Amino acid sequence: MNQVPDDLLHSFELKAMEQAERAQLLSRRIEQNVATVESPGGEVRLTVDSSGGLAGLNFGSAAERLPLERLGELVLRTSRQAQARLAESMNDLISDVYGRDSETARFVARTYAERFPESQDDEGSGRP
Repeated sequence: MNQVPDDLLHSFELKAMEQAERAQLLSRRIEQNVATVESPGGEVRLTVDSSGGLAGLNFGSAAERLPLERLGELVLRTSRQAQARLAESMNDLISDVYGRDSETARFVARTYAERFPESQDDEGSGRP
């Protein structure tokens, strides 16, 4: 009769190891995930890291012709677009690891979508 508890314990250990491997894989993928967006006119190209923070900012030659106030607004808008794209890519990444219908995928997707919502002025953004 010891066989059944041993089998259950072994099965539990395998599932725990599988979950730990998934978590490590997910952690590595999340750390490497970035999102890059270019403004429609090519004035700004901006990259955010996995936390949504600024990781890169480049200005195209068209940026020289913009008033600084307008350029600042464009940087902020492009940053919001990159963060919204990050939320989308995180959703895809989590779904690849845990499955789209998993509670984990739904939780992470909801968290990123709440943190980085797509704004109304983000329509028509250029994708690199």
